[in-house]
Amino acid sequence: MDDQLPWRVNNAFAEIPAVNEAASRWLADRHVPPAADYLANLAIEELVTNCIKYAYDDAKQHVIEIGLKLSGGELVLTVTDDGRPFNPLEVPEPDTSLPVEDLPIGGLGIHLLRRMSDRMEYARVDRKNQLTLRKSINS
Repeated sequence: MDDQLPWRVNNAFAEIPAVNEAASRWLADRHVPPAADYLANLAIEELVTNCIKYAYDDAKQHVIEIGLKLSGGELVLTVTDDGRPFNPLEVPEPDTSLPVEDLPIGGLGIHLLRRMSDRMEYARVDRKNQLTLRKSINS
């Protein structure tokens, strides 16, 4: 049976620390390795921040759904938002050979998530963006 933690936050930066804390507590209670906890917190921070900054054409309140699941030896993290269509997997890889001061602003968070997760999937479902990251938690 899958073990899940669903979470819903409004599109406000102040909501991110509470969900990261809840995710870390939930993962620690399940003895998930620190690397998976780090990935989950980075993904929540990066993806929810990107939703808040870029997904919406209005200043209305929107709900962002975050789901954590342990299934078949892997951590599955899904972020769903009702913002404009955006597939982060289509964002080109940054040129990391450039000196830090010459790197363009933006895109590095998605790059890190690509590198740290085993697999990322994007879908547009019912007029919502759904990004799923998967990370093996087996030693």
